[in-house]
Amino acid sequence: MAKTPLAWCNLTHDPVRFLLYILGVAFAVILMFVQLGFRNALLDSNTQLHDKLRADLVLVSPNRQTLAMQETFSRRRLDQARSVSGVLDVHAMYLDSGIGLLRDTNPDPELRMQSRGVRVIGVDPAAGLLDLPELAPDAAEARSLETPGTALFDRRTKLDPDRPGQTIFGRFAPGSITELSGRRLELTGSFELGTDFTSDGTLIVGEQTFLDALRRPYTMPGQMASDRIDLGVVRLSPGADSKAVQRELIATLDPGGKSPDVDVLTLDELRERERTFWLNNTPIGFAFGFGLFMGFAVGMVICYQILSGDVADHLAEYATLKAIGYGNGYLARVVLQEAIILALFGFVVGGAVSWVSYEVLTATTGLPMRMTPDRALAILLATLAMCCASALLALVHLLRADPADVF
Repeated sequence: MAKTPLAWCNLTHDPVRFLLYILGVAFAVILMFVQLGFRNALLDSNTQLHDKLRADLVLVSPNRQTLAMQETFSRRRLDQARSVSGVLDVHAMYLDSGIGLLRDTNPDPELRMQSRGVRVIGVDPAAGLLDLPELAPDAAEARSLETPGTALFDRRTKLDPDRPGQTIFGRFAPGSITELSGRRLELTGSFELGTDFTSDGTLIVGEQTFLDALRRPYTMPGQMASDRIDLGVVRLSPGADSKAVQRELIATLDPGGKSPDVDVLTLDELRERERTFWLNNTPIGFAFGFGLFMGFAVGMVICYQILSGDVADHLAEYATLKAIGYGNGYLARVVLQEAIILALFGFVVGGAVSWVSYEVLTATTGLPMRMTPDRALAILLATLAMCCASALLALVHLLRADPADVF
């Protein structure tokens, strides 16, 4: 004889109430997904540039805990790095996230956007320092950057919500003219990178354009504008041991090992430094982490109210089962099964809504809200833990119930 699926029957005997139960759990799932999505978008968006670097090792100032900082090191370090065995080439990369102001030159005052700070990346166009099709050495866009006063713009620059098809910096299109820190700039092409929590848009320019607009005006007399480097992109000879070369570079650049003015990092170490900074040194990481906890707590409250209410509604039936010989273990399994059913259905509904929300938020904000399998699994496990913990709390009243008191 088939066993009666008591947990399923308890939940589904009233379809409307069951649907409300699922929506309650789904609400908590959506809260957790959104908070986790923003938290991971914070980390993913701020490491997008790291993912595009075509480097085996990177030279960076030890004081530059995030690429948004303006800490630099001396160009002579690049020359020293080139002398190390196993190093194929070393290139300078310039990066500014705070000085460059982009001015909209639209002649119509009604349509002209206000000046805004933009992230500017200065590269040698022939070096192929970023894994972008437009920066391949033979690409027309890369060759266009050899002309001073030209730039490529990010197609995923933040859009103006009030002016469809226009960025918050103005109209971005090949052939457009704008101004960077008071200097005329022609947009000759585009690429795709994305925004982050510090940059609403990015321009890529040639080294000469970067130095003329963002370094030379701020260089002290007697100094060269090109002397201060933001990143050193190190590429190794085929077959070279990256760890061995990294150790030799460290020994060459800081022989005493006491006061390095440049760190030698792998790309993974550079990404981890960025992630650690945003998680541990900014309120944003804490805020979304706390939001994730609050979503879990809200879900526990909702699930507890559902299960405790269900137990109360069926207390007489549970008491009857106890009176005819069913033990507390069986009753506990029934309530835990109800919790698991609610968790699974709530996760499916909440996950579907969250996936749509991720797509909308990505399109609206430009931040990479990604629902990867490991992140979805993390929320599923959190949902199961949330519902099962609520079930254990709801069981307290049931296990103490005496059939004699009920009847």
